[in-house]
Amino acid sequence: MSALLLSAGLGAVPGFFEANGRPASGAPRVGFVAAATSIYPSAPWVDADRQALTGFGLDLVEVDLTVLDCDALAAAVTGLDAIYLAGGNTFVLLHHLRRSGLDEILPQLLHDGMLYLGASAGAAVAGSDVEPLGLMDDPAEAPQLDSTRGLGLVDAVLLPHADGQLPPYPSSLVDKIVSTYGQRFPIQRIHDDQALLVVDGVATIVPSPLG
Repeated sequence: MSALLLSAGLGAVPGFFEANGRPASGAPRVGFVAAATSIYPSAPWVDADRQALTGFGLDLVEVDLTVLDCDALAAAVTGLDAIYLAGGNTFVLLHHLRRSGLDEILPQLLHDGMLYLGASAGAAVAGSDVEPLGLMDDPAEAPQLDSTRGLGLVDAVLLPHADGQLPPYPSSLVDKIVSTYGQRFPIQRIHDDQALLVVDGVATIVPSPLG
């Protein structure tokens, strides 16, 4: 299982695909999941992600978790080389992972060789739990969510934007999250110019430039 868990910078993405072997022919097909933004009227950061990933030579396929059911989802992800979960509200994203059933089929997909990429909320849901992210994102935006348990690709709570450089997430907020929840959860900080590379359960911080 290979995963790349990003905060904001996507600079580690090309090397991640090179290390995992690109398809013998054609561009890697990547399912693009923007469900974390379904509550927002616009999401310019997701538009920027699409542009960056396309610029890396990836073939993006929209996977809309807000409308797909289990049967349609299985068909939508068949043949993908990777799946990319974009940022937004962490709790909304986790709700749509559960509602669509992607959380249930994802372990087998990753076992079979699909790569996982997630940025911001897409990285956070890959951790053991997202409860501490309630100080960053509003859990009330996902009222149907009945558990904050994450996907468990990493045995820690993943805290993106942990350098406090992104205006909505100052250092004081990051410190509050750690002081409030650090006794209950192991917390892995990820700076905006970093990514957490996970290979067969072993996690390593790697550089991931913003530009």
